[in-house]
Amino acid sequence: MNIRNFAAYLNERFPLVNMGLFAILFLTVWSVATGGAAFGWPEVGGMAATISFFFRLRVFDEIKDYTTDAVYHPQRVLQQGRVTLGQLQRLAWLGAAGELVWSKQMGGAALGGWVLALGYSLLMRYEFGASRFLKPRLVLYAGSHLLIMPLVIAWLWAAYRPAGPWPPQFWLLAALSLLGGLAFELARKTHAPTAERPGVDSYSRTLGYRGAIAAVLLVLLAGVAAQSVLLRQLHAGAAPFGLLAGLLTLTLLVYAWAATRPLEKLLRRAELLVSLFMLSSYLTLIAEMRL
Repeated sequence: MNIRNFAAYLNERFPLVNMGLFAILFLTVWSVATGGAAFGWPEVGGMAATISFFFRLRVFDEIKDYTTDAVYHPQRVLQQGRVTLGQLQRLAWLGAAGELVWSKQMGGAALGGWVLALGYSLLMRYEFGASRFLKPRLVLYAGSHLLIMPLVIAWLWAAYRPAGPWPPQFWLLAALSLLGGLAFELARKTHAPTAERPGVDSYSRTLGYRGAIAAVLLVLLAGVAAQSVLLRQLHAGAAPFGLLAGLLTLTLLVYAWAATRPLEKLLRRAELLVSLFMLSSYLTLIAEMRL
């Protein structure tokens, strides 16, 4: 594989900002599960394993969407043949070997959690054997795939807190990961009427323009509720609540503006705010446990 072509692929489909977010996801689970333990080489391995897991999910999506993307996104690195599906799959499964090694070193519970998450991801890869049923039902399709988030949280949590029963903090963190992922998924596939493209699915087409905006906000508010309860359980100060309240208010204002003025640029700003909110949710938890 040509390194420059692979770097171009990563920049396009799995950029450093995504890798950073998945590393932060690991650090969030580690921080809450351990209560602020010292950082060491196992944590470096955990970050790498988490990034690898999500890279493989990206590759699975590439396999499923290759034919469609060749029609609607012929300019992409993969569709131009600069990298191939075979090359990406080999890298993805090489990463899985690393995940296996890390999970085994972290104990039987972590290994079991990884096997469960891996198994579910393989069901996702083959769309649960119900592709014809799921694909026209975009919300159900997204929900079934986003359930991977709590399973990843469970895998990482089991690496540090294998003994049960798991406390409320775990369940709140799992809920936060699911709701944050769903809010971002809804936001990124909500478009102004003039930006809709034939043959490309969107929630604004499925739910209606304002219905999609309402769905983003409802899921975001549910995430705020989970985050608030979790922060209270961690005895957080006022600062994280103020930060999240400010981001939420700004997001609500932009979406309210977009609801009255259907402009694609407003929706993309709102999408950025949703992603910032998700990132801030994790960072505030890390800060509370580490500072």
